[in-house]
Amino acid sequence: MDTEDRLLPLLLDFFELPADTPPEDIRQQLLPAWDSLATVQLITDLERAFSVNFDIDEITRLRSYREIRDALIRQGVRFDNSADQRG
Repeated sequence: MDTEDRLLPLLLDFFELPADTPPEDIRQQLLPAWDSLATVQLITDLERAFSVNFDIDEITRLRSYREIRDALIRQGVRFDNSADQRG
């Protein structure tokens, strides 16, 4: 399974979203369940799933699928090219 296939399902599962939720709809401002506690739990899950560590400045910017994906890329996580056409 490539990285792109792991990120979206992780977020869908974490926030208990329908499988057909588009990536662009995974944003803190659209998800009431995405509060400060959820952010801490999500960061822990992301760090474990992708073997990365986020610093505090980066964590404060992780508020959407796109921002998380971009942060993972900066950490050296590789995504397939088709991901550039999503969310």
